[in-house]
Amino acid sequence: MNILKTILHGLVTSLGLRAMSMALRFVTICLLPLWLTPAEIGIMALILICVNLPVALADFGFGTALIKEKDATDTMFQSVFTFVITTATVIALAIILGAPLLERAFALPAGLAIMAAFALPFNAFAIVPNAILQRELRFTNLAIRDVTGEVTFSASALVLAICGFGATSIAIAVVAQRFVRWIIASISVKWTPKIAFCRDDMKQLSKFSRYQFASITITQLFNQIDKLLLAAYLSPTALGFYSQAQQFTIYPVQALSGTANNVFFASFAKVQDDEKMLQNLFVKILRGFLVANGLIIGCIAPALHLVPIFYKPEWVQVIPLALVFCLFLPAFCGFIFEGIMISMGGEKLRVKTSSLKLCLLAGLTIAIFSLFPSINGPIVMAAILGGATTISTSINFMYIVRHLKLTRKHAKMCIKPALLALFLAITGYAISLYML
Repeated sequence: MNILKTILHGLVTSLGLRAMSMALRFVTICLLPLWLTPAEIGIMALILICVNLPVALADFGFGTALIKEKDATDTMFQSVFTFVITTATVIALAIILGAPLLERAFALPAGLAIMAAFALPFNAFAIVPNAILQRELRFTNLAIRDVTGEVTFSASALVLAICGFGATSIAIAVVAQRFVRWIIASISVKWTPKIAFCRDDMKQLSKFSRYQFASITITQLFNQIDKLLLAAYLSPTALGFYSQAQQFTIYPVQALSGTANNVFFASFAKVQDDEKMLQNLFVKILRGFLVANGLIIGCIAPALHLVPIFYKPEWVQVIPLALVFCLFLPAFCGFIFEGIMISMGGEKLRVKTSSLKLCLLAGLTIAIFSLFPSINGPIVMAAILGGATTISTSINFMYIVRHLKLTRKHAKMCIKPALLALFLAITGYAISLYML
């Protein structure tokens, strides 16, 4: 019960503050198209890829390994710190040197790529403090870090966009965000970084981190490759419509799911040997998950029709794209199951399922775009992305069900929440289709 209270407290605090930060981000997402063109929104998506993809890979999974390691020593923390600073610096230099190639391949201005690269070192400095906060289940501090960073990003992006900086405003804002997140995380822990490296400690951590790194690499490629492929095949304007549709639908639920995932991973790892406790926790989480998804779809689908009221007529093309994403929202929200799964030793399966969805996304996209060049690229990409995510999430979910040895008794406990969720989702989607 103590760990359940910790999880609930972590969820309420983290999701509450995360909801505040998401509200800020959502307001920013809604306001930016008033000053940025669809093409500039497309460039914004490429800038975020230029930062988010390297940031996710820079620690090679060692940050998460520190959370899971029961007997982590100070030399482990120092070794990971030294390693991630080195790798982040190397990756940042690679982006700076390769900026002209990025411009030729994806139409991302070289100057913006160089500017965005400065976010990487700041993120690397924060990896160990973030791991310490998660080990100590200090979810409130993590949430405060996220909110403060979001305020910085939103304020910087909007002010600079209003002043006419265009896509440059996003590059500056994302660097400022990473800097602030590092400062907040660092002052929240009693830990002094030092340059040190112990090969044996890193070898110990690598037993888990290698699977985490493989999974993160594949997952991040999956999360970004759709936009990279669209940028390679289509114009920045088409990418802008696609990216904005994602921002209206998938991004908010993914961000909240990511926060919940961190809470579940750290908390389930604490009771990973207590099967009965894990069963009870998972069923409670699943019941809430079902209702939340139905409510989200029921609200988002009709709300999409506000787009032509606030924006220029050209932005109406976002609505059908966003409705396609709405169909697959439960699969995208299912990211929370990955944290639970790897806390139970499912890191190998996570790598396999992540590889599967990446191969499906890339393979189907290249094949369809090559065979049917005149097809509606953004709509097809949205459907492929949703389908691949659904398959991966279903496999991960079934692993947890088998691992916890859940029975029909547990399934019956989820029938009423599932029916309520289905009613809410169908009602919202029907209203939206009627309004088309």
